[in-house]
Amino acid sequence: MRISFPKDWQDCLTEDAFDRVVNPVDVDPHRLYTEIGIRSHGKGLFKKPPIEGKSLGEKRVFWVEPNCLVLNIIFAWEQAVARTTPNEKGMIASHRFPMFRPKDNVIDLDFALYFFKSKWGKKLLEIGSPGGAGRNKTLSQKEFDELPLCLPPFAEQRRIAAVLGAWDEAIDRTECLIAVHHRRKAALAQKMFANLSKRPLLEAAEVWFSGVDKKTRAGEAPVLLCNYMDIFHNSRITSQVRFMQATASRSQITSNSLRKHDVVFTKDSETSQEIAEPALIDEQIDNLVCGYHLAIARPRKGIAYGPFIAQAMRHPAIRWQFSRLANGVVRFGLTLDAIEQAEIFLPPVQLQKKIAAVLDAEDVVVEDLAKQANLLRTQKRGLMQKLLVGERRLGESFE
Repeated sequence: MRISFPKDWQDCLTEDAFDRVVNPVDVDPHRLYTEIGIRSHGKGLFKKPPIEGKSLGEKRVFWVEPNCLVLNIIFAWEQAVARTTPNEKGMIASHRFPMFRPKDNVIDLDFALYFFKSKWGKKLLEIGSPGGAGRNKTLSQKEFDELPLCLPPFAEQRRIAAVLGAWDEAIDRTECLIAVHHRRKAALAQKMFANLSKRPLLEAAEVWFSGVDKKTRAGEAPVLLCNYMDIFHNSRITSQVRFMQATASRSQITSNSLRKHDVVFTKDSETSQEIAEPALIDEQIDNLVCGYHLAIARPRKGIAYGPFIAQAMRHPAIRWQFSRLANGVVRFGLTLDAIEQAEIFLPPVQLQKKIAAVLDAEDVVVEDLAKQANLLRTQKRGLMQKLLVGERRLGESFE
């Protein structure tokens, strides 16, 4: 992975850009201490539960210094890197979390963090962490000190960090809005389902299991296959989903072709909590067939409304019911006997439509916001790849 950096960027080693900060803790056995940890993949710091000094034993710990780059040497290769802030003052870190203060006018802390969270920064941390997978890949002080950097002028570093920070702020705001709408939907659902009675699921819908696999066989008809992951990752199935192409027999197509307002849900999973994850077939899609490990619930005309069934299956009480009905130890699954025992909320159809309309509207908002967040993340990744290696430059001013 060779990169041609701009000529006005300066080559240096990390020891030229950072000073190691070491402030040992004289542990008081009767005092409570809060220790930090670092998530991999650049996900930031977290706090561990408070612990008494006497429980630290012989463990070497150090005071957290604000405004430093900090790494987990065991998982540095996995980008377990973060920055400390004044919020962590008074907390502690083990010897596996070395801290480095950026040298004035050499490297900007925010730029450094973005750099080590980039593809090129990850490559350097991997080079500096020799050994096998997991705990054998340890970054040493010497290895970190000798990592080669190529730094833009200090003012440009700060501009780069500011631009990437603006994208982070936009992503954070969008994720906060998603969380707000999730809470709003949960509150609406709790209110709307509060006084509804339950009836057997089979009174509301015809339910059966699909056995169409992913294979392509000569002599069978080509189909679009709605498979397990399509259902697991989408609340609504539309023609925008990239369906797998497979084949199916005539009888399989007749039995398992999907219609608008069918509800497809997971009947098998590695955990009981992931059983009966539903997705609504939101439009008529020609030649779409349901894949295996899935169940189809087709609403009974005049009794149930597909969008309502999908929303009802997301209610915590219904989720818990299916989790309880699932059989298994290592892998869990629903049987037809379990389906016969399952219940679902079943008010009059007109009320079902009103409830579904309100909850579906919240889902649409969340889906739109999620698309915006994914677009912002893609834009940020593209900017990082260009800005942090000088492929794209920022002038004295930027917008």
